[in-house]
Amino acid sequence: MTALVEAEGLEKRFPLVRSVAEVFRRDEKLAIHAVDGVSLTIDPGETLGLIGESGSGKTTLGWLIARLSDPTAGTIRFRGEDVTHLSGTALRRWRRSIQVVFQDPVGSLDPRMRVWEIVSEPLRAQEGLPKSELRARVAALLPTVGLPPDCVDQYPHEFSGGGRQRLGVARALSVQPELIVLDEPTSALDVSVQAQILNRLVQLQRDRHVAYLLITHNVGAVRYVADRVAVMYLGKLAEVGDVRAVLERPVHPYTKALLAALPVADLGRRHTIYKVTGEVPTLLHPPPGCRFAGRCPFVIERCRVEEPLLRTFGEGGGHLVACHRAEEVADVRPETLRAAAPVAPAPATA
Repeated sequence: MTALVEAEGLEKRFPLVRSVAEVFRRDEKLAIHAVDGVSLTIDPGETLGLIGESGSGKTTLGWLIARLSDPTAGTIRFRGEDVTHLSGTALRRWRRSIQVVFQDPVGSLDPRMRVWEIVSEPLRAQEGLPKSELRARVAALLPTVGLPPDCVDQYPHEFSGGGRQRLGVARALSVQPELIVLDEPTSALDVSVQAQILNRLVQLQRDRHVAYLLITHNVGAVRYVADRVAVMYLGKLAEVGDVRAVLERPVHPYTKALLAALPVADLGRRHTIYKVTGEVPTLLHPPPGCRFAGRCPFVIERCRVEEPLLRTFGEGGGHLVACHRAEEVADVRPETLRAAAPVAPAPATA
């Protein structure tokens, strides 16, 4: 099956503005390496969850794939066609294939616009339909996201947080995209409303065969919605694979630490939960080798000097991990890392 989206070697660097004095001194040009050499695929009708700490580059990666931001390097292919450098009319025409649901359901909706105007924005940009037809289409679309069709003349402030997020989903669906980038779609909502939104997304995917890139801190949401999951750390992918394989038997030490930090109901297990120590490296000067090396309990000298590449782990080829010692640390469970005996150091290799 041909992949819907193929991203290869994506990079995004944000240069820092230099002062006049720094320019005259010819100081080094500094840039934040937000995304650094990321390659991934998303299949038609699939949900790929993207998790990681704040500042890991998840949202930036989503914006690159949706072409809301131009990559510094790398390529993006959509159904085999290179869309990395599309511009003008070609880019606008392609945008109906990928839509975005933003994290903030308040800030992403214009408070001066009515519902039919908000939801029909993509339609107006793509098809230039008259007002009467736009209102009719929006009224027909709203029930699919759980909103009544007679609210087309209301304003965003008249809705709850969940209602506003449903409007964002309806706006994304209005042009029948093949992929929706969901940027923390439930982060600002109550738990009960989160469940309603997630259930609605699952149903919409079944009905419309739309693919999702789900960017979130909510591991429970990923476990419930996603088919595969990618774990991101400081601009790079640490682990990618089937959602059950990665979340139930993580391989990369960072994935283990991330899952071990989740709250547990059993108070007796809290003392064994592993917490990584050490400073998070700066993205202005990323360290050589593995970016997790300074915080990893299994680090060896090779990790500090040689960057681990994303490689196949185990059988089947669907589980990828960027760790030199993956086979050695794979069976160390996240909840027992603190109590586990240290793994014997492996010899460093050139």
